[in-house]
Amino acid sequence: MRNARDPRWYRAEAARMRVEAARATENPELRDSYLALSVQYERLAVVLEKSAAAERATPIPKPKSRSTN
Repeated sequence: MRNARDPRWYRAEAARMRVEAARATENPELRDSYLALSVQYERLAVVLEKSAAAERATPIPKPKSRSTN
């Protein structure tokens, strides 16, 4: 099973959609649909990359120690 948060998968799908668009020479609507999918996959990859970068940059807070009184 693929990691749904891996931007590399979405970039690969975007590339695959561009290949399919190049093959769809007889149907301009189909070609445009493949290209639109490619753009959306690229956008998802960017969002996931930014999200991962933000998670790495956010420090993990240390748990507060309990005081015993």
